[in-house]
Amino acid sequence: MNIAGDGTRPSTAAPLQRPSKLNVGWIMPPFVHELPVTATDDETAAEQLHALVTEILPEHPPEFQYRFALGISAQLEPMAAADVIYAGLCLLEVEERPSFSTIVVSQVRHDSKDDAELLRTTQGALERKFPDDEYRTVELTCGGALMRAGASEFVIDADWSASGRELLVQQLQMQAYVPLPGTDEMLIFELSSPAGADWGLHTELFHEVLNTIDWGTDQEIADYRAMRQSAPTTLEADESATKELYWHSSRLLDALAVRGRMSGGERVSSITCQECWEKGLRTSCSATHEWQINFPPETDTSHILSRVSQFSASLGWESEVSGESHSVRGWEAGQHDFRAGHSFALALSEDSGRITAKVTSPCSRSLHASTADSAFG
Repeated sequence: MNIAGDGTRPSTAAPLQRPSKLNVGWIMPPFVHELPVTATDDETAAEQLHALVTEILPEHPPEFQYRFALGISAQLEPMAAADVIYAGLCLLEVEERPSFSTIVVSQVRHDSKDDAELLRTTQGALERKFPDDEYRTVELTCGGALMRAGASEFVIDADWSASGRELLVQQLQMQAYVPLPGTDEMLIFELSSPAGADWGLHTELFHEVLNTIDWGTDQEIADYRAMRQSAPTTLEADESATKELYWHSSRLLDALAVRGRMSGGERVSSITCQECWEKGLRTSCSATHEWQINFPPETDTSHILSRVSQFSASLGWESEVSGESHSVRGWEAGQHDFRAGHSFALALSEDSGRITAKVTSPCSRSLHASTADSAFG
C-alpha cells in the first residue's frame, strides 16, 4: 500500500518552515479514516493505529490486523519527510466487494509570485519527469488548480505484506496542486488506488473533497463545512431526462384512471440519489418528477394500488404494495442495481383525498460505472 506520496513535487517546492498564514480546511467523508501522521510520538501513533485497524478490520484475525498495521506504520516516517499534513484511508463497498484508496495531503513552499505562473511551472516540471501522464487545469471552488493523473507500480515487502509474501501492486494516481492565495505555500492532494475497476468512483469522491477546500477564519471554515454537509442542491434537469420522466409520469397517470388536475408537475429537478449521497458525493446524478392529484371521496384506494401494480407489471417492472401505508413503488426489473433504471413511488392519503407521486430517473453513475479511457476517470 503506497500512501506516502511519490515525491513528485515541483522543483520550486521546499519543506514548510512555519505555519500557514491562512486557516485552511477541507471535508473528508466519514468513511475516510485518518492515519496518525501528526502523532507526537511512536506510542501515540501505535495506539491510534491499533484503534483504526480493529475498527476497520473487526472480522479479521489479530495476525492479519497486525500485519496491516505494520504496512501502514512503515509509511509514517516517509510521509513526515514529505511534508504530509494529512493522510486517510478510504474504504468503500462496491457491489458487495471491498474497494479502497488513500488520500494524502502535503503542504510545501514555493518561490513564485504568481499562482497561474506557479501552476504552469509545476506542470512543465512534471511533464518532463512523467511525459506519459495526463494534465489539466481545473477551477475548484477555492480557485485554480493543476491536476495530474497517471499510474505507477510499487512492491510491498514480504515483512509488511498481509499475505507474508512480496507483492507487486499496480495503482492509479491523481494529484491536485492547489496554491494558497497570497502566500508562498501550496497544498498537494494525492489520490492513490489499486482498484482500477472503481477508479471513476474514487476520483469523483476526490473531486468532491477538493471542492470543499476553503480558507479563512475558523468560524468561516466551520460555516462552510456545515453548508457543504447540508441537503443536496435542487437544480433543473437536462431536456432528455425531463422528457423521459414526463413520459413515465403520463403512463402512471393513465394507470391511476383518476379524473382531476395534476398539481406541482411542471418541474423536473436534478438530485443526488441516496446511495451516492451516503458515499459523500454531492453533485447531481439523477432527476425526479413529483406531482399530486386528488381522487374522489369514497374511492376504494386498494383498487388504485392494484391498478398501479398491474401497470408496473405491464412494463415488465417489479413492484411492492403496502396496504398499511396505502403506497406502492415500482422499478425496472433485471437491473443489477436498483438505481440503474427508472422507478416510481406513489402514496394515497385518505384524509386529504390526494395521491402523491414521484418518478425517478436512473443514477448516471450506476449507468456509467465502467472506467473511462482517461486516467482522470
